[in-house]
Amino acid sequence: MAKPLLMQAGGKRNPWLRAPVQITFSFVVLIYLGTWLLSLPIASADPQSPLLFRQAFFTSVSATCVTGLSVLSVAESLSGFGQGVLLGLFQLGGLGIMTLAFLVFRSLSRHIGVEGGELLQATLSQSALRSRPRRVMLVVLGGTLAVELLGALCLWPFLRGESDPVWKAIFLSVSAFCNAGFDNLDHGLPAYAGSWPVGLSLLILWLAGGLGFFVPLAWWERKNHGDGLTVRMVIWATAILIPLGALLFYFGEASRPEFAQRPGNQKVLLALFQGNSTRTAGFSMLDLDHIGRFSLISMIPLMLIGGAPGGTAGGIKTTTAWIFLAGLWARLRDQPRVVLWRRSLPQEILRHAIWITVLMVLLQGGFTLILCALEPDPEFRFEALVFESASALATVGLSTGITSELSPASQYTLCLAMFIGRIGPLTLLLALLARPRPTLRFRYPDTEVYIG
Repeated sequence: MAKPLLMQAGGKRNPWLRAPVQITFSFVVLIYLGTWLLSLPIASADPQSPLLFRQAFFTSVSATCVTGLSVLSVAESLSGFGQGVLLGLFQLGGLGIMTLAFLVFRSLSRHIGVEGGELLQATLSQSALRSRPRRVMLVVLGGTLAVELLGALCLWPFLRGESDPVWKAIFLSVSAFCNAGFDNLDHGLPAYAGSWPVGLSLLILWLAGGLGFFVPLAWWERKNHGDGLTVRMVIWATAILIPLGALLFYFGEASRPEFAQRPGNQKVLLALFQGNSTRTAGFSMLDLDHIGRFSLISMIPLMLIGGAPGGTAGGIKTTTAWIFLAGLWARLRDQPRVVLWRRSLPQEILRHAIWITVLMVLLQGGFTLILCALEPDPEFRFEALVFESASALATVGLSTGITSELSPASQYTLCLAMFIGRIGPLTLLLALLARPRPTLRFRYPDTEVYIG
């Protein structure tokens, strides 16, 4: 029997063979390859005026990290070749993050010990762990292409007014499934603000990409081999966040003229679309610079939560947020263990959920402070800078329109935020799990410290 192809979570002899280093290096190589290709005259709509290095680099980072923040208009600034390079970058970036999630699952199965083995029975996708890696990768690749093709077929009839409807349907479908947030439409998505077929197709595509393929595999596993906590957590979180995001946006904009004067069916579509685009999709049918402060601020926690583990969405992931809140609730009730649906979660997983959540919040605050220091001009509102940093770190791609107006230093800061947000939590988790823990032969005495 052929042995399954495995990628070890760490190399003992050469630190450069460790999976986190390899993954980080692969993303860096892809970013610089994309920068070089986008800098070529053939990639520009006007070969006499190729993109500046800063523009090409920012666009490459945003595409590879499937974010969607942009300092240029894709339709006006990039040629067909340039748009093809962009599509290739966010396609590879989206597939790369699903592969990275698979490595985390396999790392958990080997390094977290007996108690962590219970996690595989309750918290993570058993099917992804039991299947052969080659088979799982074939499912990911084949499923991705099939869903994107179906999405393009659904979008194409309603984009016939565009200059090249077939290409634009393919580009938009891939971008939506990968949660990339880029569009190459002649007049942008606001021109389709009242189109249910376009809006609903994009919504389904990015929600499917945000769920990934490990959730359906885990659902199949749940039906055939017993209960699965991951499936329940993801489904319940999705069922809660979809209407929550829509309701927050609807009531936040209900009294504002630009939204209130629209027909009722458009209001429902825009609330669903914009309220859930925060789940790292990055598409916008409205000018976010003109929405209310309540709507803008309420989007930030939804952006930081993101989508399901194993999908193309960013953020801390819905399961991490669920475990973090469950841990807080258990602590408030003075319960020694976190119990969800009659399943007890290992303390190791609770610590990782707390660590990832706190780290994401601290990073978001840190990047906001850096942007405030680099942009002292009162032209940029504070909430716009907070929104921009959260969008970059959570790899969402939504913006109030200030991205291209920021200074070069601020744009490079956003590049760093996008890069950390895309590979940070998962790669750092891999690095933690890959380190052997020495056995302590002693223990320091406990002491009390007054807090609060």
